[in-house]
Amino acid sequence: MTYRFTLLPLCVLVLSLITGCAINRSATADGAPLARQVTESDHCGLTAPGLVYVSSAGDLDKLAQLPSGNLALSMLRAIDFNEEHLVLVSLGQKTTGGYGLTLTSSEIVDDVLELAVKVRRPAADAMVTQALTTPCAVIAISPEEWEQLRVSGEGLGRFSRQR
Repeated sequence: MTYRFTLLPLCVLVLSLITGCAINRSATADGAPLARQVTESDHCGLTAPGLVYVSSAGDLDKLAQLPSGNLALSMLRAIDFNEEHLVLVSLGQKTTGGYGLTLTSSEIVDDVLELAVKVRRPAADAMVTQALTTPCAVIAISPEEWEQLRVSGEGLGRFSRQR
Protein backbone atom coordinates (compact mmCIF):
# COMPACT_ATOMS: atom_id res chain seq x y z
CA MET A 1 0.00 0.00 0.00
CA THR A 2 2.78 2.46 0.84
CA TYR A 3 4.50 1.69 -2.46
CA ARG A 4 1.43 2.91 -4.35
CA PHE A 5 1.44 6.22 -2.50
CA THR A 6 5.19 6.61 -2.99
CA LEU A 7 5.14 5.65 -6.64
CA LEU A 8 2.37 8.08 -7.63
CA PRO A 9 4.17 11.28 -6.50
CA LEU A 10 7.38 9.98 -8.04
CA CYS A 11 5.65 9.45 -11.42
CA VAL A 12 4.10 12.92 -11.25
CA LEU A 13 7.52 14.43 -10.53
CA VAL A 14 9.21 12.59 -13.42
CA LEU A 15 6.45 13.57 -15.87
CA SER A 16 6.62 17.23 -14.86
CA LEU A 17 10.41 17.23 -15.31
CA ILE A 18 10.13 15.68 -18.76
CA THR A 19 7.46 18.19 -19.77
CA GLY A 20 9.63 21.01 -18.42
CA CYS A 21 12.46 19.97 -20.74
CA ALA A 22 10.63 21.35 -23.78
CA ILE A 23 12.43 24.53 -24.79
CA ASN A 24 10.29 27.54 -25.62
CA ARG A 25 11.96 30.85 -26.33
CA SER A 26 10.70 34.12 -27.74
CA ALA A 27 14.06 35.95 -27.77
CA THR A 28 17.69 35.19 -28.47
CA ALA A 29 20.21 34.64 -25.68
CA ASP A 30 21.16 38.33 -26.08
CA GLY A 31 17.53 39.41 -25.66
CA ALA A 32 17.03 40.32 -29.32
CA PRO A 33 13.77 39.31 -31.02
CA LEU A 34 13.83 36.00 -32.89
CA ALA A 35 12.14 37.64 -35.86
CA ARG A 36 11.12 41.08 -37.09
CA GLN A 37 9.31 42.18 -40.20
CA VAL A 38 11.59 44.25 -42.40
CA THR A 39 9.14 45.14 -45.16
CA GLU A 40 6.33 43.85 -47.33
CA SER A 41 5.58 44.28 -51.00
CA ASP A 42 2.70 43.80 -53.41
CA HIS A 43 5.13 42.79 -56.16
CA CYS A 44 7.81 40.39 -54.91
CA GLY A 45 7.81 38.34 -58.11
CA LEU A 46 7.23 35.02 -56.33
CA THR A 47 4.29 33.50 -58.23
CA ALA A 48 3.74 30.47 -55.97
CA PRO A 49 2.88 30.49 -52.26
CA GLY A 50 5.77 29.49 -50.03
CA LEU A 51 8.96 30.75 -48.48
CA VAL A 52 12.40 31.71 -49.73
CA TYR A 53 15.33 31.58 -47.32
CA VAL A 54 18.08 34.17 -47.85
CA SER A 55 21.29 33.58 -45.89
CA SER A 56 23.81 35.64 -47.88
CA ALA A 57 24.21 38.65 -50.14
CA GLY A 58 24.59 36.23 -53.07
CA ASP A 59 21.13 34.82 -52.35
CA LEU A 60 19.82 38.36 -52.32
CA ASP A 61 21.34 39.00 -55.77
CA LYS A 62 19.33 36.06 -57.11
CA LEU A 63 16.12 37.80 -55.99
CA ALA A 64 17.05 40.82 -58.09
CA GLN A 65 16.83 38.59 -61.16
CA LEU A 66 13.13 37.77 -60.70
CA PRO A 67 11.40 39.11 -63.83
CA SER A 68 8.23 40.47 -62.23
CA GLY A 69 9.68 41.46 -58.88
CA ASN A 70 9.60 44.99 -57.57
CA LEU A 71 11.09 44.34 -54.15
CA ALA A 72 13.22 47.21 -52.82
CA LEU A 73 16.51 45.41 -52.28
CA SER A 74 18.48 48.44 -51.05
CA MET A 75 16.90 48.12 -47.59
CA LEU A 76 17.64 44.40 -47.55
CA ARG A 77 21.28 44.89 -48.49
CA ALA A 78 21.78 46.65 -45.14
CA ILE A 79 21.19 43.35 -43.32
CA ASP A 80 24.25 41.86 -41.62
CA PHE A 81 23.94 38.21 -42.69
CA ASN A 82 26.23 37.17 -39.82
CA GLU A 83 23.56 38.39 -37.39
CA GLU A 84 20.29 37.83 -39.28
CA HIS A 85 18.95 35.89 -42.24
CA LEU A 86 15.89 36.76 -44.30
CA VAL A 87 12.73 34.81 -45.03
CA LEU A 88 10.40 35.91 -47.80
CA VAL A 89 6.90 34.55 -47.22
CA SER A 90 4.83 34.67 -50.39
CA LEU A 91 1.09 34.44 -51.00
CA GLY A 92 1.71 33.62 -54.65
CA GLN A 93 0.09 35.37 -57.59
CA LYS A 94 -3.20 37.18 -56.93
CA THR A 95 -5.56 38.75 -59.49
CA THR A 96 -6.13 41.98 -57.53
CA GLY A 97 -4.47 44.24 -55.01
CA GLY A 98 -5.39 44.33 -51.34
CA TYR A 99 -3.47 41.25 -50.20
CA GLY A 100 -0.60 41.22 -47.72
CA LEU A 101 1.18 39.47 -44.87
CA THR A 102 2.18 40.63 -41.39
CA LEU A 103 4.36 38.82 -38.86
CA THR A 104 2.37 38.35 -35.64
CA SER A 105 4.68 36.21 -33.49
CA SER A 106 7.85 34.16 -33.36
CA GLU A 107 8.89 31.45 -30.95
CA ILE A 108 11.35 28.57 -30.75
CA VAL A 109 9.70 25.36 -29.59
CA ASP A 110 11.93 22.28 -29.39
CA ASP A 111 14.45 23.52 -32.00
CA VAL A 112 11.70 24.72 -34.37
CA LEU A 113 11.50 28.45 -35.11
CA GLU A 114 7.78 29.04 -35.55
CA LEU A 115 6.69 32.22 -37.32
CA ALA A 116 3.01 33.09 -37.28
CA VAL A 117 1.74 35.49 -39.93
CA LYS A 118 -1.58 37.19 -40.53
CA VAL A 119 -2.91 37.10 -44.08
CA ARG A 120 -4.70 40.25 -45.23
CA ARG A 121 -7.36 39.88 -47.92
CA PRO A 122 -9.53 42.56 -49.48
CA ALA A 123 -13.13 42.68 -48.33
CA ALA A 124 -15.65 41.34 -50.85
CA ASP A 125 -17.00 44.86 -51.51
CA ALA A 126 -13.59 46.63 -51.45
CA MET A 127 -12.36 48.67 -54.38
CA VAL A 128 -9.02 47.16 -55.37
CA THR A 129 -6.63 47.45 -58.27
CA GLN A 130 -7.31 45.01 -61.10
CA ALA A 131 -3.75 43.87 -61.63
CA LEU A 132 -1.72 40.75 -61.02
CA THR A 133 0.16 41.02 -57.74
CA THR A 134 2.64 38.77 -55.93
CA PRO A 135 2.43 39.90 -52.29
CA CYS A 136 5.02 38.87 -49.72
CA ALA A 137 6.50 39.80 -46.37
CA VAL A 138 10.23 39.99 -45.71
CA ILE A 139 11.16 38.83 -42.21
CA ALA A 140 14.61 39.01 -40.60
CA ILE A 141 15.27 36.05 -38.32
CA SER A 142 17.98 34.90 -35.95
CA PRO A 143 20.06 32.23 -37.74
CA GLU A 144 20.93 30.51 -34.45
CA GLU A 145 19.26 28.22 -31.93
CA TRP A 146 16.89 26.37 -34.29
CA GLU A 147 17.05 23.39 -36.65
CA GLN A 148 13.76 23.81 -38.51
CA LEU A 149 11.81 26.88 -39.64
CA ARG A 150 8.02 26.72 -39.80
CA VAL A 151 5.78 29.51 -41.12
CA SER A 152 2.01 29.33 -40.76
CA GLY A 153 -1.06 31.49 -40.78
CA GLU A 154 -4.78 31.18 -41.25
CA GLY A 155 -5.43 30.85 -44.97
CA LEU A 156 -1.73 30.50 -45.73
CA GLY A 157 -1.12 26.89 -44.85
CA ARG A 158 2.15 25.72 -43.36
CA PHE A 159 5.60 25.94 -44.92
CA SER A 160 8.77 24.55 -43.38
CA ARG A 161 12.48 24.33 -44.08
CA GLN A 162 15.29 22.44 -42.42
CA ARG A 163 18.44 24.36 -41.56
